[in-house]
Amino acid sequence: MKRIATVLALLFIAFQSNAQSSLLWEIESPSGKTSYLYGTYHLLGSDFLMERPAVLKAYQSSHTVVVETIIDSNELPALGMLSLMPGKSLKAMCDSLDYLLLKNKLEPVMGMDLAVLDMIKPIVMSTAYAVGMATDLTPDSLKYGGLPMDMYFARNGEKNGKKIVTLETLRQQMEILMNSQSPEEQLEDLLEMLKEEEETSSLTQGILQTYFDNDVDQLYRLTMESGSEMGDMEALLDKRNVAWIPELEKLLAEGNAFIAVGALHLPGEIGVIELLREKGYKLTPLN
Repeated sequence: MKRIATVLALLFIAFQSNAQSSLLWEIESPSGKTSYLYGTYHLLGSDFLMERPAVLKAYQSSHTVVVETIIDSNELPALGMLSLMPGKSLKAMCDSLDYLLLKNKLEPVMGMDLAVLDMIKPIVMSTAYAVGMATDLTPDSLKYGGLPMDMYFARNGEKNGKKIVTLETLRQQMEILMNSQSPEEQLEDLLEMLKEEEETSSLTQGILQTYFDNDVDQLYRLTMESGSEMGDMEALLDKRNVAWIPELEKLLAEGNAFIAVGALHLPGEIGVIELLREKGYKLTPLN
């Protein structure tokens, strides 16, 4: 389902899986230095880590913590501008029936009249809707308190004197999300998601089941099949993975690094695991 499949998958992967498809990996550099790679679920609370002692042990033993990004309040005004589509109107881009659908489905999610959001890019609403669906379909037994996991690693690491490294700025991430499709393409995806709500829900539940099965490789395959027509998959995953490797190599040469990135970045031919293996690193899954 185009971008929506990616948004859902990026949110849903979190659990440590079996030996062949683990979310926690030991990395040995060509010179013998040891570091760790962990796949996160961006909506999962950090209390989840209390049930994953191997992850905590790897994190606590590290000197350097690597995350995708951290929120910089100085960037927020500029980020707000990225969400706008000057000269375009959401209402003008839709026919009357589609606009009524948007109003009925999105106003409860967004908490405001759709007219207030008339110049906001549709991907903002797609993401909010996908996050809401992900939250609703996650069983209470898998909802954890605390900070979002990635934020926890960064903040707790800084508090404990660890070196904190970000792979991207928040603006870079938002540029990819907001601008890798035109507003018209974003609207097409949003309407498709809402019109095929049952299919969207089924996809979400399928990803959840795979997630419960602790099989990140199968989850990756499911995502690729569901989003096989997405041109933005390359922008959201592949290009970013490739861009991260030079920075990761510098840190891995020093050793004692704990790298925490969204779990969908790990598997696949252009996933972080295979890209590092091609560079001569030994990666071993940990239970």
